[in-house]
Amino acid sequence: MLFDFTVPGAPPDGAVTIWSQFPLHPLASGPLTPFSYSVLAEVISRGWYLLYDRLGFDPPPRSRLLRRYQGYAYLNLSLSARLEAKQGIEPVIVQVNQRLCPLADWEKPRFLGSFKASRAQRKRDELPAALAQEMEAITQKAAAWSRRTQELRWSQAEVLQVMEEIERVGQEAMSAYLLARHQLAWLYAKLLERMDRLPQGGANGAQKLLLINGALCDLTGLLESEIAQGVIALSDVANRAAAAGASALVAWLKAGDYRDWQTTCPSRPLAEALAAFLARFGHRTMSEGEMARPRWSEDPTMVMRSLLACLERPPKRPARMPVGGYVQRTLDALEPSSRRQGQQMLQRIHELHLLQSRALHALAYVWDGTRRWALAAAKEAMADGRLDAPDEVFFFELEEIKQMMTGEWNISGLAEIRAALAERQATHRESQQLSPAPLLLDDQEAQPARQGLPGVAGLAAGPLRRWASTKKNGCHEAILGAEALDSGWALGLPLANGFVSAGGSPLDSFVAAARVWHHPVVVGLGAQYWALVEGAQTTVDGDAVLVSQ
Repeated sequence: MLFDFTVPGAPPDGAVTIWSQFPLHPLASGPLTPFSYSVLAEVISRGWYLLYDRLGFDPPPRSRLLRRYQGYAYLNLSLSARLEAKQGIEPVIVQVNQRLCPLADWEKPRFLGSFKASRAQRKRDELPAALAQEMEAITQKAAAWSRRTQELRWSQAEVLQVMEEIERVGQEAMSAYLLARHQLAWLYAKLLERMDRLPQGGANGAQKLLLINGALCDLTGLLESEIAQGVIALSDVANRAAAAGASALVAWLKAGDYRDWQTTCPSRPLAEALAAFLARFGHRTMSEGEMARPRWSEDPTMVMRSLLACLERPPKRPARMPVGGYVQRTLDALEPSSRRQGQQMLQRIHELHLLQSRALHALAYVWDGTRRWALAAAKEAMADGRLDAPDEVFFFELEEIKQMMTGEWNISGLAEIRAALAERQATHRESQQLSPAPLLLDDQEAQPARQGLPGVAGLAAGPLRRWASTKKNGCHEAILGAEALDSGWALGLPLANGFVSAGGSPLDSFVAAARVWHHPVVVGLGAQYWALVEGAQTTVDGDAVLVSQ
């Protein structure tokens, strides 16, 4: 189910390159502006090379890891699989039109080759633990760089200096993210392959995924859960302030003008708590890989809306539940000879989810500082009229902005700059109306064989709110919907009854956090999501993987 796709007609013959949106949904969902895509492509390229160079797998430099199709970014899955297959590591197998399609050609190693494959597999298996030990230093380095961009006065020399740092500052965090994501997919695939005790066909793909998901509902330490807990802590401070006589607090939150919240907030304790929350998470936002989007420290509207909803009704809190039964049922679905290995695989999935979450947090600092640099570069370009508004800068690629900053693309190219801007803005608007397939086989679109993937089991109902776009604050006890549920949607964990999305997969960090909060989640609805009616009563059945209105 997770690796099952269809294409119209016959799938391509022979070796194909498989490109996927799925690994990128936590990084950057939806169509990307040229600037955000170019930065993401550069950082992914460097992070991928760093990862496989560290493993000693001899990666080819400057490999094409990312492609853009109808405005959306796709990751090259075949390149990593082919590189690992040379080391004897078995690749993931996807199914296209009920035909098995490995991500790379692979033959089971013979006696001597098995030693090489075992060494390579052991290196790959051991690296996540090493990176987990390094993540604190990696995050501090990224955070320090982001803070430095806040402190600069952005002279031309400073713009040029930071320009040279952007491409390499995020490569370590990206390396950790790519490893975590790649191994999560590999482990899920291998567990699903081994679950041959369950009867085949029908809804079994969903049953298998639900078993694995249930065994993972006790994760602690996810940054997404910390964001949600931070909102609850803010609401506790606000409730104490209201009880102490800050009667204007709720009215201030409802007014919606947070531009000078540090001075206009009616409660000093709440203002201090907000400052602490934004110092910790202010570099985050929804769809944070799109650097045209303001961070919460710039525009805390979504944080304030979550806080207001928690004041209007008691927030939901994570419910700790024993997972021993779920783990045992998962292991019972394996052949007896595979159960010990299955237990180890589930433990590794736990660890990889934590690594993925922490890597995303570190990368968010990089996107935050890079956005700040881009806006400083825009100010430089506005001084001589090449750009008219700061946000126009995001419609130019990183190398093009460098050319503007070094004078290679100066005022003499004004007509060319303005024509390129108009064309790209129009193309981006068109892309926002498109929903290309999440998988590409070379250039052929492949759709999931079934719309909807189980993220979290359970049953929930409420009005559908596409929270990022709706003007309604009443998102408490609603079903929150998104194109893809990334870390920024953690603000909704204390509010919502359940979540649905057009894209995404059970491997995403937000979905892992939602399991701890026991909110039913169905992801990967595709076209069905866009057909859902805003505000209509919606039922989410995470067990049956159904969303109805």
